[in-house]
Amino acid sequence: MKRWRPQLIALVILLAFIGFSYSYVRYFVRARTHAVIVFLVPGASPELLSLAQTRHPNRYFPGLDQADSMAFVETHASDQLVGDAAALASFLATGEIGPANQLSLRYDGKPADTLLYQAQRRGRAVGIISSGSVTSPGVAAFFAHQPDASVSATVANQLLDSTRIDLIFGGGREVIETEKKVGHRDLIKEAEKLDYTIVFDRAGLQSFPAWNTRRIIGLFAPKELPLAAADDGGAGTVRLSDLVERAIQTLAYNLLGYFLVVEHPLVATAAGQNQADLAVRQLHELDRAVDTARRYAGKNALILVYCPYSVGGFQFLDSATTAKKNRSRLPSLSWHNGPTGLRAARVASPSAGFGWAAAYGKGSDEVHGILNPDHLATLHFETHILQRPEFLPRGG
Repeated sequence: MKRWRPQLIALVILLAFIGFSYSYVRYFVRARTHAVIVFLVPGASPELLSLAQTRHPNRYFPGLDQADSMAFVETHASDQLVGDAAALASFLATGEIGPANQLSLRYDGKPADTLLYQAQRRGRAVGIISSGSVTSPGVAAFFAHQPDASVSATVANQLLDSTRIDLIFGGGREVIETEKKVGHRDLIKEAEKLDYTIVFDRAGLQSFPAWNTRRIIGLFAPKELPLAAADDGGAGTVRLSDLVERAIQTLAYNLLGYFLVVEHPLVATAAGQNQADLAVRQLHELDRAVDTARRYAGKNALILVYCPYSVGGFQFLDSATTAKKNRSRLPSLSWHNGPTGLRAARVASPSAGFGWAAAYGKGSDEVHGILNPDHLATLHFETHILQRPEFLPRGG
């Protein structure tokens, strides 16, 4: 017995130390949020949300309906009452208001720091996804600094020049290929030299090993993902929810967490074309992607769905006569100041109403009331992206 006494004492001390350590971390240290995921969805107006639910009672929103908190968000830019996608995404990415059609520049024209760069400096993996082009303003605002957001070639170059983004998924293959055709740069070859894995279709998306893929670029369409493909169950279809699932599976291997930006501009694209069926279809595709993010990211994640603006003039008209004739169809559409149907001469633009934000998970209680994108950046995301393990006061 005497021979075993030192070992028993050592074992008791070890178990006591383990118990003390667990209790200390459990009750006196606030762990940082592992995942921060931002969805930008221009055009997802309350009217469109209402239409999608009332006209499709059996297709509820398993993702959007689960929001823990919501807020209205202001939509102005520095030079006009209503900002565009570039201005409002840059406002969110940098916390600084700027003019329309400009990507993440300070008032003096110098590059502004963005949440993506801040996340990288804290050791997080970073990724961007767009159902449009990977040079779309909603994602470009987080990595590019550009006085004219419409110059896609310059934005595409900054994908590789500005920083090393761990994961890039979306459309926009045509912009990349055009740069090579005109003799400027072969961005695909440059990306391969920088240790990027390149994929172009669903087979490539599903087959790359998430656990040991350091960096990846997926270009799945010449411009944007097909508008009408959201409900297509074909074997080759790449959906937004597929991109979100694979992105989380890949980025989650980083022990210090990750920051992921997901842009879904196809809702605004369909609304701008006065196509109600396609707009609703894309809204349900968004919901699938949000639900996927909630399931795969887990409880230690903060997810924000942000609609920066609605499409001006997009309105639903539904009379009693029309409803009787078309019980299973969507109501007719009209511009506020025009006849029913598409008016090709009028260009769709952001409306002056509020945008909105819905939050899920850790820290979502901070999203409430009427905010502007600066509040979302400084009061919400910086708290979680820049967060270190924090020691709580007694009783905290």
